Amino acid sequence: MLLKIRGVSKAFPGVLALDDVDFDLAKGEVHALLGENGAGKSTLVKIITGAYRRDSGDMELNGEAVNFQTPAEAKAYGIGGVYQEFSQVNTLTVAENIFLGDYPKKGFFVDWQAMNDQANALLTQFGVDATATDTLSSLGVATRQMVEILKVVHRENLQILIMDEPTSALSDSETLLLFEFIRTIKSLGVSIIYISHRLDEIKQICDRVTVFKNGQKVSTQPAENMTIDSIVTEMVGAELKDHYPQKNTTIAGACLELDGLSGDGFEDISLTAHKGEVLGITGLVGAGKTELLTAIFGARPATSGTLTLNGHALNIRTPMDATKHGIGLLPESRKEQGLILGMPCTENISLASLDKISRPFLDLMKEAQIAEESFTKLEVRPAGTKNLANNLSGGNQQKVVLAKWLLRDSEVLMFDEPTRGIDVGAKFQIYSLIVELAKAGKTVIVASSEIEEVVGICNRVLVMRRGRLVAELSNDTLKNEQIVLAMNGESLAI
Repeated sequence: MLLKIRGVSKAFPGVLALDDVDFDLAKGEVHALLGENGAGKSTLVKIITGAYRRDSGDMELNGEAVNFQTPAEAKAYGIGGVYQEFSQVNTLTVAENIFLGDYPKKGFFVDWQAMNDQANALLTQFGVDATATDTLSSLGVATRQMVEILKVVHRENLQILIMDEPTSALSDSETLLLFEFIRTIKSLGVSIIYISHRLDEIKQICDRVTVFKNGQKVSTQPAENMTIDSIVTEMVGAELKDHYPQKNTTIAGACLELDGLSGDGFEDISLTAHKGEVLGITGLVGAGKTELLTAIFGARPATSGTLTLNGHALNIRTPMDATKHGIGLLPESRKEQGLILGMPCTENISLASLDKISRPFLDLMKEAQIAEESFTKLEVRPAGTKNLANNLSGGNQQKVVLAKWLLRDSEVLMFDEPTRGIDVGAKFQIYSLIVELAKAGKTVIVASSEIEEVVGICNRVLVMRRGRLVAELSNDTLKNEQIVLAMNGESLAI
């Protein structure tokens, strides 16, 4: 075994992220690390890469006891990672991205010729359809993914490569190309820890499978001995242990209706969302959830289909159109799309409702009063409304985005990954607010890849796969197992 981990635990305030975990990795194998969100996969990976320090337990690499204090130390031992979000500069060339931060030098200057020659040799060796001098922005997603991997692979000392959701943005054909790429890396003796929610990929590319649940290891088995059903059973386990607010049961007539809506990333979507209902949309990363919500909100164009609100057909082309018609969106990336980080929370909250607090000039006292009331209601900490949004935690930033749309009093509120990156306490507050909105007669749509989340708070759940709706679940059929099966291509009636 190249890597051995024994009895590792890691706790955060109020959360035991890893509980006495064992894990090992053989030289030259692809080892799948699976589990629902929050199972402990990322925490283990961050300990391996030196981003976190373990509280207890032992780790050995090539028989040597190691305890990495920093990612740089893990890198020196030949451990590297390729993560779901690329760390690339699109305006630079392929070669510049591969050697980013580590350019070959000739004296005090960058040796451009040597860098391009080395990059072309790597591209040829791994069969990547690009040249060293291509601008990264001119390449497809799959090729960019391979360039991202080459940033790590080109290091001569590489022993362990961690791949987190590497196919999330790839088509089927692009995924096959990536698999060939992985097999080439494996043939060089590099060991790979492969994290993915796409269970149908596991038997194609992985040698062994380890399943985590609630911070504990459930099992490690050869991939050939596992089926999707057996993996699902181990991932889902017993009934929900988390507590969710009681769902609203008073559901009225149709509010938002889509008929054959298509666009970039989604196709032929027809659905109806009712007043008082929390409608969930789930699927693997890249299934099209975000693209659908941003199209409804007018932030990206729909190419065909119709959108109807309270029986009236709408032509929403911009977010301003959506806002005027009472549709709000809490986006997946709150930092990039939901907030202006350099502005105070007061101004972020009023952004979508300036017309409501202008007479005709902006009423600064009213704006400040509304912000204070929002902070009190949503329990935002610290309580200073003049704090810059950038200074708040992820959970409190999400509350500021929510306050913005509560002030707007939107009739339809769409939440895209509403609890991503926030702590357990803040999660329950967000869930309670979502249910309160439904009880007030609002129409709420929650797009989330957290299976337990949509089961816990939604009245109905629609499952998307590769841009299409593949299942609708409610009442007795609204179960974790059914969702996981639908997400991974099992046929369920819609």
